[in-house]
Amino acid sequence: MKVGDLVRVQCDHAELECECFFCSGNSNGFGVILGPAEMNMWHVMFDIGEWELSDDECRAMNEIG
Repeated sequence: MKVGDLVRVQCDHAELECECFFCSGNSNGFGVILGPAEMNMWHVMFDIGEWELSDDECRAMNEIG
C-alpha cells in the first residue's frame, strides 16, 4: 500500500452492539492512506476521523476481488 490508496476495513465482531471505533462512529469503512505511522502502520483518514492501521487490518481497494 502507499499514500493516497483507498482502503476498506470491516468490523469482524459478532456482537450486536459493537463499540469499536468504526461501529461506534457508524463509519462506512472506507479511508484514504495519509502516510506511514510508527511500527509499520499507516495513518488513515476515514469518514469519522483519523485512525492508525496495519496492513493486516485493511485492504487496498485495488486488492479486493
